[in-house]
Amino acid sequence: MHPPIPSGSARLQQGPGGVSPAPLPSLRAGAGPAAAVSTLDRLLAAARIVLPPEILKAGQPASDLTPSGAPLEAAFVWADSEPGCDPRISLDPAPGAQPESRLEAALSLCRAVSGTEPAPDVLRLAKRLSCWQQRAGCRYGAWAGLRPGEAGGLAAKLYLEVASLIDAKGRPLWAAFEERLAGVPPVLAGRNLRPTMAGVTPDGGLLELYYRTDPLFAGDLDTLMTRFGLVPRGQEVRRLVERLTGRSVRFEIPSSDIGFSVAFRLAGEGRAQRARAVAFTFYSNAAALLGPDARIADALLAEGAARGWDMTAYRQAFAAFDTWHSEGEAPLQRHGLIGMVLAGEEPPRVTATLALPVPHTGGRDG
Repeated sequence: MHPPIPSGSARLQQGPGGVSPAPLPSLRAGAGPAAAVSTLDRLLAAARIVLPPEILKAGQPASDLTPSGAPLEAAFVWADSEPGCDPRISLDPAPGAQPESRLEAALSLCRAVSGTEPAPDVLRLAKRLSCWQQRAGCRYGAWAGLRPGEAGGLAAKLYLEVASLIDAKGRPLWAAFEERLAGVPPVLAGRNLRPTMAGVTPDGGLLELYYRTDPLFAGDLDTLMTRFGLVPRGQEVRRLVERLTGRSVRFEIPSSDIGFSVAFRLAGEGRAQRARAVAFTFYSNAAALLGPDARIADALLAEGAARGWDMTAYRQAFAAFDTWHSEGEAPLQRHGLIGMVLAGEEPPRVTATLALPVPHTGGRDG
């Protein structure tokens, strides 16, 4: 999932050789030419000429990006104060490849979108985290993200896995990196907080650090936001969880798989670089919070109807559920995460991710 801040952009009206790219097919089951085009359809059509062709080919290995093994995932973002939906996509640029190859593919996509080389600090961070990955082992290495940019173009984001590597004193190597960003010592030592991924814009202006945690109490969210110098707004997360689940949250948040992210604005370069936290996002694995896909969709659509959100793109993407698997085959879990973005005193934004139906993509083994 991505914070609502774009990076570099590229105008992509034409494909290779000046030929206009054909739009991707609609995600809706049975959609005809006269059907309305959703914001997600438009994003996918604009992204077509930079998407690695491998992820659309038949017979590709399953990806670790989504629970279903699809290499493409949409993130939907809604806010009471904003019209429409703000979709983004994340992708595995090289399904089945080694982490080093996936990182190079993700960097190539960022270059194609921004039209320039990533900032030196971004390349240094990618090299540093890749080194940790090679030393400690990792699951995927890197992903890429796309969202609408300026003037009808695209904006890219590079995602880097933060490997768990211990130094000679038994301290995680990421500890100094994380504390330098936060500017203050860690909190909630008993909750097993650990960064697992960094997302950075190619210009190096924004870095988002994603954490996994053991179960949290609702009050822990205020402690975390205060640590990063953000307005404590944990009660808004608690109320969202209560509405989605239909349960009162008095103690632990009712999910076995949760985390959060903090987005930092970066200024300066190298050792002179300074970070300022600008947004906090609470995440839960959607299935761990709400159960099967149908129940997740019911909860999101009910929340959207109550709050006046435009659910068109989400509804259309989820409608492809029945056409994505063969008859008699058990459907794979398509929802990934549900979250709430809290930026300063701005209205909250709710987000959910959904694997997209790339043809011939199978689920993961095991």
